Amino acid sequence: MIGWLSGSVRELDPSGSILLEVNGVGYDIAVSMQALCSLKQGETASVYIHTYVREDQLSLFGFQSSGDRELFRKLNSVSGIGARTALNLMSGMPTGELLQAIDSADDSAIARTPGIGKKTAQRLILELKGKLTADDTDSASLSPDANDIRSALTNLGYKPAQVDKALKHIDLTGDFEKDFRSSIKVIS
Repeated sequence: MIGWLSGSVRELDPSGSILLEVNGVGYDIAVSMQALCSLKQGETASVYIHTYVREDQLSLFGFQSSGDRELFRKLNSVSGIGARTALNLMSGMPTGELLQAIDSADDSAIARTPGIGKKTAQRLILELKGKLTADDTDSASLSPDANDIRSALTNLGYKPAQVDKALKHIDLTGDFEKDFRSSIKVIS
């Protein structure tokens, strides 16, 4: 099975896939809208892969992090949620917001995703509530300083996507106050 690919992005399809050239071979990979928006044609990209195999189908689903791939696999394990629906859920809202919606049993937020009704959202919450942890996102791989900054910014009301972007753009010095101020500047 394919678990990870790195190569040049040859094409971006607005319907939610990319064509990734790896050593002269083009792989058609379905990705979430968040991942699609972060990629640029012609640039090098590394993608964690979930290989989906059925009798009549072989599909590749790509993710920016191993945590996102693991979340996809857990979503896909819920009865009534297939691979495409799991990817739609991850496209509908940032990972942090999706985890928060599941944890807080916010079925209306989940049901806003196309293809997900109220009953499916409730089943998703019932099967996954309490089973998803910070390990399912890449926040677990951050340093303790980064986790403190993430917590402080989230408590101030910043969205998880904004916090992630800020943490990617600053160099952590180990001085909480200085790093916190730097991350605020990036968000503002």
